[in-house]
Amino acid sequence: MQNAPKLPFKEGLNVSKEELVELLRPSENPERLAKFLLFLTGVLLMPITLIGVLLGYIRGYKRFFEPRDIFPRLFSLPPIIRVAMLIGAVVIWLAIIAGVSLFMVAIKSVGSFERAAVMSYFLTNFVLTVLVYWTFIMWRRSKMMQEMEAKKFGTARFARPDELEEYKERKGFYIGGGFSFPDKGHLLTVAGTRGGKGVNLIVPNLLGLGGYEGSYVVIDPKAELAAISQRYQRESGKNVVILNPWDLLAENVGKASSYNPMDILSDKSSPHLIDDADIIAEMIVPVEKDDKNRFFTDNARGILSGLVLHLVTTYEREERTLDKLWKWVRLSGDDWDNLLADMAINVDPVNGDAIRTAANAILQLMSAGEKTFGSIMATLIQCTDFLKSPALQQSLQSGFDPRILSEGNTIVYVVIPVDKLQSHARWLRLVVTTCIRAVVRKPNKRVCFLLDEFAALGYLPEIENALSTYAGFNLTVWPILQSLIQLKGIYGDKWEVFVGNTAVKQYFSVNDNFTAEYVSKSIGQTSNVTGIKSWLGIKDPSANQRPLVTSDEVRRGSGDNMFVFIGAKPPTLLEKRPYYQMGELVGKDGKARFDKNPYL
Repeated sequence: MQNAPKLPFKEGLNVSKEELVELLRPSENPERLAKFLLFLTGVLLMPITLIGVLLGYIRGYKRFFEPRDIFPRLFSLPPIIRVAMLIGAVVIWLAIIAGVSLFMVAIKSVGSFERAAVMSYFLTNFVLTVLVYWTFIMWRRSKMMQEMEAKKFGTARFARPDELEEYKERKGFYIGGGFSFPDKGHLLTVAGTRGGKGVNLIVPNLLGLGGYEGSYVVIDPKAELAAISQRYQRESGKNVVILNPWDLLAENVGKASSYNPMDILSDKSSPHLIDDADIIAEMIVPVEKDDKNRFFTDNARGILSGLVLHLVTTYEREERTLDKLWKWVRLSGDDWDNLLADMAINVDPVNGDAIRTAANAILQLMSAGEKTFGSIMATLIQCTDFLKSPALQQSLQSGFDPRILSEGNTIVYVVIPVDKLQSHARWLRLVVTTCIRAVVRKPNKRVCFLLDEFAALGYLPEIENALSTYAGFNLTVWPILQSLIQLKGIYGDKWEVFVGNTAVKQYFSVNDNFTAEYVSKSIGQTSNVTGIKSWLGIKDPSANQRPLVTSDEVRRGSGDNMFVFIGAKPPTLLEKRPYYQMGELVGKDGKARFDKNPYL
């Protein structure tokens, strides 16, 4: 490769032609031409024209640049800014015409258009243009300083209307304020007691407000949701299933269906059978956080899992019920020994080994001492105590098949009295978990698990899995809590991961400091700019840090509004509006989609 040619004085300076060209080449400045044209406008068309152009620019900046935190640049201007500058110039021409008219009157009075007058005209324009342009530069500099200070400690802000436009017309879950969430992903609602989560969010969705197309599994304390919305669901062509063991509001919601969670184990040759038996056992004998009796609960769970496997592999479908398990756990003496003997000779070709091993493990626990084994069985008896309810036993017969959920045309109302939320939470756990398993095994159309009173379910590993991986199976989990303290109490250190795995988060009617502070921190910090206000802007701006919304403001503001986070977008504040005030839920014939709330 040849060396670059040198200039004649290369011996003295050793400078190449390319280096000299690079030295003299003007630096790239996208604003240079715009500044020159602005200055030329002032000199040739009078400073008043430049003033009009710049006033138009400033107005356009305040309307279209400033709300988006865009520096007042002079290059790559959007068409609307250029139009604003043109309008400013046109409007200012009225002043130009007036000025020219006065100038012509002055010329006529003198009687001649001397060269001195022309020179005075251009000199005056030049001086005024310099003043106008300098003023504009100072204004821009002031804005730049404000922008720098405004970003010093944080740039938290609320979402602009244009950023939320994509959630206006598309079909999905209604999330408040006329917006719907159409994408795959989970939702989380945190609303204090009597905060209106039902009337503002749950019921509007069950009445089809967001346009969501798919199946629902809804936890419905008191049967209130079913009473209000089941008629609309039936009329819209949905297959309505109401699991209502205690026949709450039977005259309003209709006949209850039965459901046997053990039906998920119907295929004895399934490779998932042992895992599913473990899931059934875990729903009945849950894993508790900081369990001080872990030895007893773990072994009680293991015994129950073995019993479930034996029941599934040796009895016909109509006999594979939780009622039979409840009776088995309470066997004693020869009856218990005979059951273990049957397990020890289980000849199932797929799972027989596992069942025989489970029988031997139970015998080893029995040999460890009557006190130890007695404590294990006491734990198991206590955990299955909820199954003694005759109403519940009757509802645990085979009926509803959860596999139809994936067809996208079914809604299941899981009804439970409020006073049984704690004592019969294990039934809720069984229903929710087995339905999730059925959907994941046969994914198709979208299924949403709308879990009101979510805290009553306790710790559910299946929900953790659903939040992290099941969105890809067209499955949406929507937990509804009263506070984040509930979530932390159940999921411990993992509670923030739980929140982070949801795509939409809604907070309203916040009454506790923990939730209020978390929402405030999630919204973020902003820079509060202060200084002396002048006609050029803010003189000597300085900033200090503060939350965009303090925890106190969260508590006060969430009474009538919802703080909503959608994906990675800035948070937004949406007004609460109950379903009975929504005109869009009333047809042209005056007939409402909803029925009267029987509790009002």
